[in-house]
Amino acid sequence: MIRRIALGVFAAIGVLTLLLAAGGAIAAWLLLPRAPSLPDRIVLTLDLREGVDEAPAQEPLDLLGLTTRPTFTDVIMALDQAGRDSRVKGLVAQLSGEGPGFAQSQELRAAVTRFRSQGKFAYAYADSFGEFGPGTRGYYLATAFEQIHLQPIGALGLTGILLETPLLRGLLDRLGILPSGDKRGRYKSAAEMFTETELSPAAKEELEALADSLDQQVKEGIGAGRTLEPARVAKLIDDGPYLASEAKAEGLVDHLGYWDEVVDQAESRAGHGSELVAVADYARTVPPAGSNAPVIALVRGVGQIQSGKSDYGAASGWIMGADTVAGALAAAADDPAVKAILFRIDSGGGSVVASETIGHEVRRAVEHGKPVIVSMGDVAASGGYWIAMDASKIVAEAGTLTGSIGVFAGKPVLSQLWEDVGVNWGRVQRGANADMWSTDVDYDARGRARLQAFLDQIYGAFVGGVARGRSLPEAEVQKAAQGRVWTGAQAKGLGLVDELGGFTRALELARAAIGVPADRPVELRVFPPRRTPLEEVFDLLHGGSNGLDAVSVWLRLLRPGGLSAPPIAIR
Repeated sequence: MIRRIALGVFAAIGVLTLLLAAGGAIAAWLLLPRAPSLPDRIVLTLDLREGVDEAPAQEPLDLLGLTTRPTFTDVIMALDQAGRDSRVKGLVAQLSGEGPGFAQSQELRAAVTRFRSQGKFAYAYADSFGEFGPGTRGYYLATAFEQIHLQPIGALGLTGILLETPLLRGLLDRLGILPSGDKRGRYKSAAEMFTETELSPAAKEELEALADSLDQQVKEGIGAGRTLEPARVAKLIDDGPYLASEAKAEGLVDHLGYWDEVVDQAESRAGHGSELVAVADYARTVPPAGSNAPVIALVRGVGQIQSGKSDYGAASGWIMGADTVAGALAAAADDPAVKAILFRIDSGGGSVVASETIGHEVRRAVEHGKPVIVSMGDVAASGGYWIAMDASKIVAEAGTLTGSIGVFAGKPVLSQLWEDVGVNWGRVQRGANADMWSTDVDYDARGRARLQAFLDQIYGAFVGGVARGRSLPEAEVQKAAQGRVWTGAQAKGLGLVDELGGFTRALELARAAIGVPADRPVELRVFPPRRTPLEEVFDLLHGGSNGLDAVSVWLRLLRPGGLSAPPIAIR
C-alpha cells in the first residue's frame, strides 16, 4: 500500500511537472515579442551605459524569449542595416563613463562612423561620463558621434588610462596560504596575483607597453572625433576631470541638457512624424536572407574556458564549455549548407584540455575546406588565443587584449592555515605522488618534477601550435610568446592577428573566403541554435544553471593547467 501511494505521488509530480512545462511553454509562445511595425521616419535609440553582452542573456525571461536584449553582433548588424535603410534618419545613444570595453567601443565607433557616412545623424548623451569615477572609455566611444550632449550637473571623467591588477600575496601570507606552482613564459603574470606583493619587472614592462598602446589609440580616436591635435588631447587629459560647464567651454562636449531635450532635437531633425525605435526592436525587423543565400555559421565562445557545457553563473560569469562550443563548430563543419564559419571569441582563457578540444574542431573545419574566420572581442588571450590560432584568418580590434602564449599551474598550500586554526588532517597514501594535488602539502621533488614536465609539454604545444597556425617560425613565436599580453595593434605587427577590425570586417573576410560579393545576401546561422521555450522551461524546472561560486573560481585559477590571462582592470 505504501509503495503504491509513493508511486502515485511520483506519478502525480511527474504529470504536474509536464503540465507546468507545457503551460510555461504556451505562455512563453503567447508572450513572445513580435516584430514591430516600423514608422516611415525612425530615430533609433541605443542604451550603452552598461555595455552589450557578446552572447544571448541568461536571465529566465531572456531564456524564454520574453525580452529583447540584443547581443553585441546584433547591434553591429542592425546599425549597418539601418545605415542602408532610408526610413532611418538618425541615432541617439545613452552612454556612461565606462560601458563597453575598449575593443567593443572601437567596433561601435566604426559602426557609428559607417552609419553617419550614409547621411544619418548620431547623437551621444550621458548623464555623466563618470560620476566621481573614470570616464575616459565612455567618452572615447562618444567622440565617434556627431554631437555629444551632457547633463548640466554631470561630469567628464577624462583622466587617461589606468591598468590595475590585484596582488594578494601579503593577504595569503597572513592567512597562512602558500601559493605553490610554476609557469612557462617570462611575462605569464596571472599567477603573480597570488605569488607577489609587487609587480615583477616583466609584469611592469608588459603593463607599461599595454598602457602606451591603449593611450595612443584613445588619444588618436578623441583627436579624430573632436578635430583636435594630439598635443591638445594630451593636455586635456592631464587637466581632467571636468565639470560639465568646463567640458563645454573646452569644446569636449557640444551641448548641456537633458535626455528629453536631446530626444526632442533628434525628432525635430528627423522630421514630422518621426518616432523612436530601440535598436533591439529594429534588429527584429531585418528581413531574413533568401532560401538560396549562402550560409555562414556564427559560433560564439564567451567566458572562462572549461570542460563540459557552456553556462552562466552570477558569481562565475560566462563559462565557455568545450562540449558546447566544440560541438557547435563540429556541427557547422559537418553541415553541407554551411560554407564558412565565423567564430566570435571573448575569453581570457581557462583549461588547457578544454581549449584544445575546441581548437581541434577549428583545425578539423579548416582541414575539411570550411574557412574559419575569428573575430576577437575585448579579450582573446591565453586559452582564448589557443582556440583561435589555427583559424584561416584572425581579426582583432586595436584595443583587444590577446596573446598571452604561456601557461601556469599550481595549487594553494593550506598546511599553515590549518595549523593556525587548529585543524589536523589524517592521511594514508598509496602511490608516491598520490598527494601531488593535495592542498595540505607542498610538492615534493618528485611531484614538482612531474609538474615541470606538464608545463613543458603544454608550452611547447602552444608555441608549436601558433607557429603552425600562423605560419611563423618558432623563433619568431618565442619572441611574441613568453606569456605576454598584447593589444591587437601590437599583435598585428607580430603576426599573431591578420587584420585589425571588428565583426563586420570578419564577416567581409568570410564572404571573400567563399567568393560571395558584398551586394549578395548571406544567411548568418547561429550554432548551436537557440533552445525552444519548452526546452528552457524544462531546464528551469530542473535547476537551470550550474554556476560556480566565487571560491571555486578562485581555486580554478591555481589548479594545474591554468591558461588564464592576467586579471587586468582597465580604466
